[in-house]
Amino acid sequence: MLILSRKPNESLVIEAPGAGEPIEIVVTEVNAGQVRLGIKAHKDCKIWRKELYLTIQQNLQAAGAAGTAGIRSMASHLSGAGARNGDPSPAQAKESTDTPAAGSGGAGDAEEKGQA
Repeated sequence: MLILSRKPNESLVIEAPGAGEPIEIVVTEVNAGQVRLGIKAHKDCKIWRKELYLTIQQNLQAAGAAGTAGIRSMASHLSGAGARNGDPSPAQAKESTDTPAAGSGGAGDAEEKGQA
């Protein structure tokens, strides 16, 4: 780690090979236990506080792991694996809603009502 001393209104420049424009960091204010920095960088350069950056990385890793498991679970359920547990597959569920049950307003109900 490089450690530098800077006073208010002094700056340092970071130039990374192949990164295009350099980044300038300016010390704008020094108070008791706190330093305020100004950062001049290209508008496409993403700048994060470290604690926020670490949280974002953890969330991305968790989403990747959960996403794979969630997709596998959904695919398994949609392929009919849920029927082994007594749940109808999507095709079975559609068939049961397309076929009217007795006494539910189907064509045979009119004859039954007329006989009663």
